[in-house]
Amino acid sequence: MAVAEAQMRPSASSELLARARGWPDLVPVLAIAGIVLLANVLYLSGLFVANPLGRLSGVGFYTGFWDPNGVALSVVQHMSSLGVVGVEQALDPSNGPVSQTLGHLAALDWIHLQVPWWNPYEGTGVPLAAEMQSGALFPPTLLLLIGNGQLYEHVLLELIAGISTYLLLRRISLGRWASAAGGVAFALNGTFAWFEHAPVNPIAFLPLLLLGVEIAFDASAGARRGGWWLIAVALALSVYAGFPETAYIDGLLAAFWFGWRCGCAERHRLRGFATKVGGGVIVGLLLAAPLLIAFGQYYAHGVVGGHTGGLFGKIHIPHAGLAQLVLPYVYGPILRFFDGPGVVGGIWGTVGGYLSASLLFFGLLGLVSRGRRGLRFVLLAWIVLVIARMYGEPPVLGHVLGVLPGMSNVAFFRYATPALSLAVIVLAAIGLDGLLANRIPGRRVLAATGGALLVVGLAVIEALPVVNDMPDPGHRFWFWASILWAVVLIEAGALAALLRRGRTRQLLATAIICVDALVLFVIPQLAAPRRIAIDTAPAAFLQRHLGLSRFYTLGPLTPNYGSYYGASQLNAVDYPLPSIFARYITRRLDPTAGPNSFTGTVLAPGEQPVQELQSHLDGYRAASVKYVLTPRSLKLPQGPSTFTLVKQTPTTSIYRLEGSLPFFTATSPGCVVTPHGAGSVRLSCPEATTLIRRETYMGGWSAAIDGQPTPIREYDGAFQAVTVPAGTHLVSFSYAPPNSNWGLAAFLIGCVALVLPPLWARARIRPRAHGGARAGV
Repeated sequence: MAVAEAQMRPSASSELLARARGWPDLVPVLAIAGIVLLANVLYLSGLFVANPLGRLSGVGFYTGFWDPNGVALSVVQHMSSLGVVGVEQALDPSNGPVSQTLGHLAALDWIHLQVPWWNPYEGTGVPLAAEMQSGALFPPTLLLLIGNGQLYEHVLLELIAGISTYLLLRRISLGRWASAAGGVAFALNGTFAWFEHAPVNPIAFLPLLLLGVEIAFDASAGARRGGWWLIAVALALSVYAGFPETAYIDGLLAAFWFGWRCGCAERHRLRGFATKVGGGVIVGLLLAAPLLIAFGQYYAHGVVGGHTGGLFGKIHIPHAGLAQLVLPYVYGPILRFFDGPGVVGGIWGTVGGYLSASLLFFGLLGLVSRGRRGLRFVLLAWIVLVIARMYGEPPVLGHVLGVLPGMSNVAFFRYATPALSLAVIVLAAIGLDGLLANRIPGRRVLAATGGALLVVGLAVIEALPVVNDMPDPGHRFWFWASILWAVVLIEAGALAALLRRGRTRQLLATAIICVDALVLFVIPQLAAPRRIAIDTAPAAFLQRHLGLSRFYTLGPLTPNYGSYYGASQLNAVDYPLPSIFARYITRRLDPTAGPNSFTGTVLAPGEQPVQELQSHLDGYRAASVKYVLTPRSLKLPQGPSTFTLVKQTPTTSIYRLEGSLPFFTATSPGCVVTPHGAGSVRLSCPEATTLIRRETYMGGWSAAIDGQPTPIREYDGAFQAVTVPAGTHLVSFSYAPPNSNWGLAAFLIGCVALVLPPLWARARIRPRAHGGARAGV
């Protein structure tokens, strides 16, 4: 088997390379790109609004909707006017308050030639790049500088995912159109369709990582040097993409793929193959070391919610979610029929994407096809283990992947879907390729058809009790439409498989996968708003008047949109958050708020942000909060020692909090404090004093007095303080993650390891070429 699979490609790998580089492959690649653009045309054309700013910032409103007093009504007050099929275009709203806001800030830092290590605009200051989800060191994040940049970033990632999947499938000698269908299916996979924040970023580099393993296998089989560089690049980009859980699970699939290729390698080539792959992994980790070190330090000293203590290892998707895996909209569009803590709510709260009926049929066809037995077995084993882990059944198989390091802290149930999808897509491409080459007997086609219909039938049986309990009758349309769509696609696939004309069979079978992927991908976009406006007045006011102080919101400019607009905001929603700031929230600001979701709004029973604000004004003053934002309909009590209304906009009321403490404060009387931005201050004091800087105290910060280093200590359980001698001095502050110099050194070593071998090989070849020419003369 090993020899057979090792030789399944042409005997000379250069022949495949020559064919892969030829112009015929350009047509499928362009087809993939065209379908990806078509799948996003509703957003790209502006017919529906992709930008989450208006919908999630708290200052968006629908043009034309006003209350009787002429006040603009917010998006939340008119959710019914969202889109045409539902209320949510993405399953997790972190695409706005986390990915867009923090990514935009990181991009701004880069164009100002500043490494985005620190975010002074969130909470009392938090690490930025080490937070990971900002994608601060991820090159495509620069697209967030433009208004619709998040859309363009995701389209770019979808193109990379689709084209790299195509190249991977071509690398294992599948036909062009089977590979193209696989590329389209992965470019428009269920995670890309349902998520718009950081978990989707590493997905694009999973097929690139597997392609790197394939290139290393070819190089070792041909006794050639190199062949490992793509592994290093794909691994580093997966880390920099900003979501370690997705990257970790993707790496596990790569390990399975590597194990298959080890079984294919000749015994005397196995060591060389393992060395190449291991070298690629090591160089990739070296390249990613700056972020890995920063993240590791932050994770160890931050509040990470369920990502510690093994909580996530005990969570699984409800069994009824299995129906949604193959019938994605059997319970309606995203959160359209949300039932809170009920079964449907539990599914939407844990699911991370979907497969499809066409992939189910062609995947089963791939399983029963001929050839590539080892690959089919490894992919099937991966699929079984992943599904068992995601759904918790059977428990014995579900615990197999659970024993891996850190797995109990990974939300595997939600973020394993892309790796599951790619395995099914490879099997589907194998089945489609065998079908197009007429290598699959009719009885196996019938077996795959029966198997697919059986799975759909079991999904319907599983979903029916849940659907019957859903109160909104509109869900029944989606239930029956999902069943009809799946059955039609499976029967169409069977029909295509049994056609005698090869050309017709090829076009129909390829079209089934592409159309299925396209339709399922577009449905969430129909829930996006079609007309929306942004009330920019609150942000403009804060930019003019806030200075170094902070604002706190009870609704408008939701976290972390202060970071987006460059206005320091005490609210924060993030994983991780500094533990010292989380303690300050609980002790001085709002004991009812979750430490990772200090939103100023009610997200869970028992939270009461308005009451807690009024009860803990001293804590807000100490955190240098100067303004409080409320929805225009919410009024705060005014008085000389509490709040003063200073501004009203169509969506927002802005109150000044009286008695707010300055960002820089000297404890001794008679000191003159002259800030030069948040990073330095000139202090003139008649005697030695303590300078208080109301920024988060944590490792990585350093201070200098007139250029000479001085120690920083903790003040008031959250802030920074330094002792300054009498006289006039310039005190400066700077931040870099602990051990960042080691990370930079590792990165430079990785760059040298990546670039030097090709240059060395080229330098060795040139003298030989010149020598040969002289000898010939």
